[in-house]
Amino acid sequence: MSKREKVDERVNLLSVLVPCFNMLSFFPEDKKVPAELIFDKIKVRQLRSTDNELDYLAVIESGFRPKGFPKEENLEQIARHERDHNDKKEFAFTIMDVDETICYGCIFVKPLAPFLKFAFFNDRVIEQLGIKEEDPGISFWITPSGWEINLYEKLIKELITWFEKEWQYENLYFLGMRPSQKEIKEIEKVMEKQVFLFEIEGQKYILWKLF
Repeated sequence: MSKREKVDERVNLLSVLVPCFNMLSFFPEDKKVPAELIFDKIKVRQLRSTDNELDYLAVIESGFRPKGFPKEENLEQIARHERDHNDKKEFAFTIMDVDETICYGCIFVKPLAPFLKFAFFNDRVIEQLGIKEEDPGISFWITPSGWEINLYEKLIKELITWFEKEWQYENLYFLGMRPSQKEIKEIEKVMEKQVFLFEIEGQKYILWKLF
């Protein structure tokens, strides 16, 4: 499997499972989705179609797409994320500097239960782990430039605080989809113990409970 194919699967795997989940229960219809998170000259806000230029540069920098990859295809994916975010089916955030001149990556907030049901073909695993239908799983990627400013560990800590204070969820999980040893090391500076480790078609997935 090529790097491009791996990244496509990593970013979109939860999205293809959306139809099997009652999306109305994922986020309260009468509540507003938190708009932004700002810390250390970093801004996290909704990913929008107008971000295509900066997002495209970040994707290419990270090696997720080959040079020459059509911007139009990247825009199509962003537009889908934007629609789902607005419909409260799942959420996608861009990670930028506060002046919005550099994109450092993206954050995805998706319902965790349908992914685990798909992986194990039953509901028992979510019952055993105490995962609720509305519990979110977050994942994110950052660019090499983001790694250079030690953004990974900072972002995890800030996301935990943000979700505890401003979001409507009782629990929060981090889903590492084929995490590198470098990523695992950064996550475990914050969370010492993995909740669950499993494999799908030989690829490792790690689940941590953030709160």
